Amino acid sequence: MPDDFDPIRVVTYDPVFVYAASNIRLEKQPKPVPLKMVGSGSYAHVYSYLDPDYGIQFAVKRAKRGLGGRDLERFKQEYEVLKGLSYPYVVEVYRYDATLNEYRMEYCDTTLREYVSRKNSTLSFAARKRIALQFLYGINFLHHQGLLHRDISLQNVLVKVFDAGAVLVKLSDFGLVKDQSKEFTRTQTEMKGTLVDPMLESFKDYAVVNEVYTIAWVLAYIFKGRESLPPASDDVGRIIHKCAINDLGLRYQTVAEVIADVERLEAPSVQPTA
Repeated sequence: MPDDFDPIRVVTYDPVFVYAASNIRLEKQPKPVPLKMVGSGSYAHVYSYLDPDYGIQFAVKRAKRGLGGRDLERFKQEYEVLKGLSYPYVVEVYRYDATLNEYRMEYCDTTLREYVSRKNSTLSFAARKRIALQFLYGINFLHHQGLLHRDISLQNVLVKVFDAGAVLVKLSDFGLVKDQSKEFTRTQTEMKGTLVDPMLESFKDYAVVNEVYTIAWVLAYIFKGRESLPPASDDVGRIIHKCAINDLGLRYQTVAEVIADVERLEAPSVQPTA
């Protein structure tokens, strides 16, 4: 500083650079958080709880007591597979507890069966189409990851419902998932799954074309609100028929093909009443 430089009186100052905080204080709940049972399946019970730190609901999936070794391995495998996936239409999982054989997952409000059943009389064609496409996008993503779900059903497709009425479809229950690059299935494994393709002779031979059959039943419920396959008398019926036809060569060979046809669907014209 030059000798003849007039001193400057500093009135106030602000930092030019600051260090970002490296930690955050979280509220800890010393008392156990109560669980509420919200569902049960062949291998596990599902509970929900309100997280005191975040103020939102999570779910816990806990293996049933006495679960056999192979089934317990499938339960752990389900978590590992889901943990490796990140997609809007697949349920998220967060942490596995090896002591209790349970894992935490995102909470969904209801199943697809329950949601459509409640809304069936008021659900528009556009809403049904959006739900169907979310479901199909989820399955298509799994196939691109080299995975086959093998247990698609109305109970295993979950729905998150938001205040404005929007919904988000989430695929869940990956206990029978098959990695096509690995051999998870024994040669004599019995047929499993809620919906089983009548053209499938052995569960170890399960392929994309067999998954397409189960998709038919879910699409039928989404669009028609019935747990039966409709006749191929309209565009929706023809898509469903092509998913479930017994001749495997005439079925859709990929879910991407199903998506392309569903995306082209237009709302049926309203027939005038007499």
